[in-house]
Amino acid sequence: MHMLRQWYQTPLGCRVAEAERAALSAELSALRIGYAVCIGDLNDGLSVAPTLRQWQGGEAGDLIFDPSRLPFQAQSLDCLILRHVLELVEEPQAVLHEAHQVLRPEGKLLVLSFNPLGPWGVARLIGHWRGAEPPWCGRQWLATAIAMRLRQIGFADITVQFICHRLPVQRSSVQQRFDCWESWVRRLGAGRANAAVQMVAARRRTPAGLSGLVSSRLARGRQEPGAAQPASGRQGWFNG
Repeated sequence: MHMLRQWYQTPLGCRVAEAERAALSAELSALRIGYAVCIGDLNDGLSVAPTLRQWQGGEAGDLIFDPSRLPFQAQSLDCLILRHVLELVEEPQAVLHEAHQVLRPEGKLLVLSFNPLGPWGVARLIGHWRGAEPPWCGRQWLATAIAMRLRQIGFADITVQFICHRLPVQRSSVQQRFDCWESWVRRLGAGRANAAVQMVAARRRTPAGLSGLVSSRLARGRQEPGAAQPASGRQGWFNG
């Protein structure tokens, strides 16, 4: 994740980060109160309601922890964001199961991953062969594959959005030319062909009439939350 954070400082990475931040803020615009956690460093916080408390997991965030053993109580979060986590962790399925455990009923999960198709998919495939560093390496996830796994775990209302429509070219002058072009692409409703990132949104569902029973079983059956430590001396809601 450290190398990916450095890439987000480049001309191309800055534009991808800006598009991701805008898409995430829009998804959370209806969430007015509660707890939201983003795993994967964001240089700046999301534009959300001031009553929605948000924290970041990562070296540049508030807490450092293992994504496959989240340091949160069962059904304690209103929103969890996995920002390019599935591509880089060893056990992506364990991360998704943990996400289901820590989200409250009707809680929202947002999964961001790089587009495995089109120019971005080709660039990452070549980078993988050459042993390149993130984001030009890691697992390639189809949005349909992520959605299928989420349904199997117990998520519903799954949608997919493709964001940041520009070519994977690092040169700043080229990216400036794409700034105007991308606005036209968004207006035309372009799909995944030239998108850099795909965002899968889902809600944790509990069958009607079983919420209390399911909640108590989850609380008893889940292992103890994983450990976490403050990142860079920052304090989150764990230590007041």
